[in-house]
Amino acid sequence: MITEHSDTPLAALPANDDYRLGTGAYSDEQRIAVLAKLEGYLGERSGRLLGYQVNLSLDGHAALGRFLGYHINNIGDPFVDSNYSLHSRWLERAVLEHYARLWHAPLPHDPAHPANEDGWGYVLSMGSTEGNLYAMWNARDYLDGNALVRDEVSGEASCRTSYLRAKHPDDNPNAYSPVAFFSQETHYSHIKAMRVLDIPTFYDLGGSLYPGECPIDVAGTGTQTYNGWPLGGVPTTGGDEGPGTVDVNALVALVDFFAAKGHPVLVNFNVGSVFKGAYDDVQTACERLRPVFEKHGLVDRAVRFDPDDPERVSVRNGYWIHVDGALGGAYAPYLEKARDNGLIDSAPPVFDFRIPEVSSIVTSGHKYPGAPVPTGIYMSRAGSKLRPPSDPAVVSSPDSTFAGSRSGFASLAMWNHLAQFSEEQQVRQAAEVLRIAEYTAERLRNLSVRLRERGEPWAEDGIEVGHGEHALSVWFQQPRAEIARKYSLACVPLNLGGRRHDYSHVYVMPHVTQELIDELLDDLSRPGAFDRSAEQDAERPPLPRQR
Repeated sequence: MITEHSDTPLAALPANDDYRLGTGAYSDEQRIAVLAKLEGYLGERSGRLLGYQVNLSLDGHAALGRFLGYHINNIGDPFVDSNYSLHSRWLERAVLEHYARLWHAPLPHDPAHPANEDGWGYVLSMGSTEGNLYAMWNARDYLDGNALVRDEVSGEASCRTSYLRAKHPDDNPNAYSPVAFFSQETHYSHIKAMRVLDIPTFYDLGGSLYPGECPIDVAGTGTQTYNGWPLGGVPTTGGDEGPGTVDVNALVALVDFFAAKGHPVLVNFNVGSVFKGAYDDVQTACERLRPVFEKHGLVDRAVRFDPDDPERVSVRNGYWIHVDGALGGAYAPYLEKARDNGLIDSAPPVFDFRIPEVSSIVTSGHKYPGAPVPTGIYMSRAGSKLRPPSDPAVVSSPDSTFAGSRSGFASLAMWNHLAQFSEEQQVRQAAEVLRIAEYTAERLRNLSVRLRERGEPWAEDGIEVGHGEHALSVWFQQPRAEIARKYSLACVPLNLGGRRHDYSHVYVMPHVTQELIDELLDDLSRPGAFDRSAEQDAERPPLPRQR
């Protein structure tokens, strides 16, 4: 049996009955004892959490307990104070300025009259799923001809609740019907956002309206298709066996197909994808897409956004480029600085607002750098900001975020964490995390060779280790359940070589030490560590592939 220590098995999972509430109150002693049980469980599990993108180095956050006696609510726009006085907007603005510097986006000095290229954003109360959903909403309104915050609207148009696209030109019925593009490595939250917002994906629209006309060839790749269109997103380089970066040639061909039919374009790129930690080459892709946008009239097009006054025109692009940097958006800039300082040899591709086509970026604060609650950052170009659907006079701050009430504690936690580290410390930390990820990949590859040499029947081909350049994720054949449970390893089915394989991955975050990696490798080196034959016999039929 794999054990927590050499002689101590993992503790049993808590049960619902341990925490169930009844009609009577717990005594203080009972309540404290129950909470102590939860604390013990969390403490045990957090010591070896390796499979998920969260940073558990949360030193200094215990000092925030003093603020749990206050309701800290940042309702409304972060740059406009509200009548609700118990907020932490000063800290939120400081956090936003930090990320604006990282992503090369100057924040507006006067939020009432922002320059088009200035940045605007807010600290999320959820993770990047909220930021992705808000970005898709903003992109939809921008591309389908709705009024933006910068546009003056006549009549009652600003108060309407029905979803209205602008009236399309007579010569282009698709002018305000955006199409979404994203790779097969994209986080599942994007599918959720498309469904909520009724934004068609390229494969849904292509399979429905243009069956058999897909401009890329996916035959023989093992990719599931819908009338010839690749389900799940744009193919990645090398397929499932590759590093997980979007195939730029395929993306350009697909975008060109729909842009030629008059559709505006919504493209998502990944910076630190969910399983492989891959970085799409946003800069190269945008350079390749630029002439496509120009050729099909998607640059500075005139949009008649006001249904009550069709002569009003807003000049905007017919594309929106969103960067899902849920993981990599917060540390890739420091890897770039580490390269410039000679600490590492190379860095991930540029992805931020230095690229003129980039419209919005999100990152999750609880992943990297780290926070004790789910949170994140959304940032876009202020001139492209959607018009809030309501004007809540009761709080006197524009309703320009996705939520109404927003967690002021999240901004406090983000500020507290960032305030503890200088830029030099952040740079060195990013370089060290990458070093440990590379160390992990090297040790796993060496183990793979030893397993082949030992002739273990369940690892006769090794354990197929994968690690992309600059990625903090290292993936390998899924071990037995005891090991996956001990180290909280994520487990995902992939199709390699036409066969279904079960994989786990390690995410090297700042709390992961070389000693913890060595402990994992010691467990993986034991005879039978990858023998899942009995487990697989008992498994249910495989679910559709998820990323």
